[in-house]
Amino acid sequence: MVQDDGRGLVFSYDFHPGQDFDVVAQLEASTTVNVLQLEDETVPEISQPDDYTGHVIRYDTDGENAGVTTFLFSQDVSLSSDDSGSFGEDATMFSSQLNLLSVDIE
Repeated sequence: MVQDDGRGLVFSYDFHPGQDFDVVAQLEASTTVNVLQLEDETVPEISQPDDYTGHVIRYDTDGENAGVTTFLFSQDVSLSSDDSGSFGEDATMFSSQLNLLSVDIE
């Protein structure tokens, strides 16, 4: 389970509120920076993309979302491979340029 609740960033098209997920792996720092930039430039909301830790997560659900794999980025939540967690029900748009939502991680 996630040790400390906090906030994270997830792509809007892969946000499934209230769904459990498993952490598959941590992204390399250079990959995280590349994903959090637009055409090798920072976006206004993320001036220091290397402040974020990126993770590959897979939703642990039955039905249409089963096996959906995506990225989760966080600054204040410590996650390790094989951790599990869930997203809260509410999300706010964090970066429209990157299509990222800010969500509660539980």
